[in-house]
Amino acid sequence: MLYSENSESFNEILSGKRPSKVFNSLLLENKILDKYDLADMFLAHFTLLDSKVLPLIWNWRSIKSIRGISDEQFDELIIENMKNSGYELP
Repeated sequence: MLYSENSESFNEILSGKRPSKVFNSLLLENKILDKYDLADMFLAHFTLLDSKVLPLIWNWRSIKSIRGISDEQFDELIIENMKNSGYELP
């Protein structure tokens, strides 16, 4: 999967899709990706965010991990960080 395709997926968050759903679908579509790759790509895509968002992604309980914060907590924190950084979300 190309970075541009990932970018399109990240844009779905701006339309109201839950971040956990977007991230999990990317992990399913590309088996070599992990949360650290997604964190780097997410930060590169949403340039207004700062590095404080990285630990949220690293510590999220994705479909590839057994520990971490729940999807609900993850979604809430990511959306809050995006809004605080100036992104408009529904």
